[in-house]
Amino acid sequence: MGSGRQSGPKNNKSRSPKAAVHSGSREGRGNARSHSQQESREGGKDNVSSARLVAYEVLLAVETQEAYANLLLPARIDRARLDARDAALCTELVYGTLRHQLFYDWLISQCANREAESLDVPVRICLRLGLHQLINLSVPQYAAVNEAVNLARRVAGKGSGLVNAALRQYSRIGEEEFSRRLRALPSRLSRLAVSYSHPEWVISAFKLALEKNAEAGAQIRSNWEDVEDALAADNAKAYVNLCARPGLISTEELAEEVEDVLGAEVAPSELSPHGIIISSGNPGRLESVRSHAAAVEDQGSQLVAALAAALPLEGKDERWLDLCAGPGGKAALLGALAKERGARLVANEVVPHRAELVKEACSGLDNVEVICEDGIGLQDSEGFDRVLVDAPCTGLGTLRRHPEARYRARLATLPQLTRTQRQLLENALRLVRVGGIVVYATCSPHPAETLSVVRAVVKHSGNCELLGLNPTLSELVDPQIWPDGLGNAPEFMQLWPHIHLADGMFAAALRRTA
Repeated sequence: MGSGRQSGPKNNKSRSPKAAVHSGSREGRGNARSHSQQESREGGKDNVSSARLVAYEVLLAVETQEAYANLLLPARIDRARLDARDAALCTELVYGTLRHQLFYDWLISQCANREAESLDVPVRICLRLGLHQLINLSVPQYAAVNEAVNLARRVAGKGSGLVNAALRQYSRIGEEEFSRRLRALPSRLSRLAVSYSHPEWVISAFKLALEKNAEAGAQIRSNWEDVEDALAADNAKAYVNLCARPGLISTEELAEEVEDVLGAEVAPSELSPHGIIISSGNPGRLESVRSHAAAVEDQGSQLVAALAAALPLEGKDERWLDLCAGPGGKAALLGALAKERGARLVANEVVPHRAELVKEACSGLDNVEVICEDGIGLQDSEGFDRVLVDAPCTGLGTLRRHPEARYRARLATLPQLTRTQRQLLENALRLVRVGGIVVYATCSPHPAETLSVVRAVVKHSGNCELLGLNPTLSELVDPQIWPDGLGNAPEFMQLWPHIHLADGMFAAALRRTA
């Protein structure tokens, strides 16, 4: 497999400020343009479209209440009764603005002659929305400025004057001058942080992760060009992945339902035998999703659960454990796979409301028991045959789908997270029987949360061994498409959005030996 392989549209990468961000979809640009023309005809200086108002409200909640866009946005769209075109525009405004937030804040500081952080939050959000329409949605200048000012009049009062002045200043300065200023930033890290809207420590973590995985034997490159590919992939729109839970619905049945109900194009997942990828549409309209026979789940996440179920095991294979099961996607897939083999799954989640989500996700399975305990202190006298430890982490592998997470993750939290991860893995090895298998996984590529945790536990426990993953991966994914175990190191699976078009999931498998 060639390094840097992509199975989907290639990332659009450029050094200019305008093109350093991933451009919006054709659908989004068309929606923005047609809406701006219609609103200009309708007149009314304070006229604000419902799509833009909902986008503002969601961004405000993300900024001030630490809300998650993927949870809040669908509910707000439904409450506002937006039609399909308005909903698509609103979605693009929210996710596009979040993905490029640091870049827009840098532009605001250049145009407003003050740091973006010093502005009132409503003013800052209106400016970000205006810049996103100017730069990434190709909305004409007069329309983008007018719409941003109207929104600011509604939500920021006197701040509308600053919004008007800063957006007009952006157009006066011009792209060429912004490119020069961007090139003049003092370091490669600072230039990348602004261009791709990632904090500098996250960029350093990506570079280190690529290097460490290459050293471990992964067939990947780890130079700065590849780091930029990874950053650009985080700013590209992610495909919608669906998981068909075995025994409840087949991938063929799910694909037919998608085509009939959503009218969307369907492709099989390249990473999960249980997954499909859809081109568009709201999966919440599918009866299989409402009944939990299927679910929205990234193909990398599906592969982790499938790997935990498929690794060869000697002896009995009757009791499985998902030690950190919330919110329940992997637990439901594991439970469905366990039921096909006559096995039972205990799904444990320490946070009560997340345990309820696990119960809901597994509601169609009668072989799953959901408990709410601390995974570090959980005890069991019988010994499980398989244990999945999907440990809490920084979430740096999910920034495509959760762009706001890049601004919330803190390097200072890493030591506590890695202590928790190591304690969970150590307890999993106590809970699994001799000869049983533990799969340790995170949705982060950071070496401190992945390679270092696993190697430390193997070194100090004295009761386990690392297993090779490639034979099992070759059974789960098409070796003609992904030869040699996805290009991963033999004992470590690390997925990358820019290579595998999946969230940055990590997995390693350990067998208890004593």
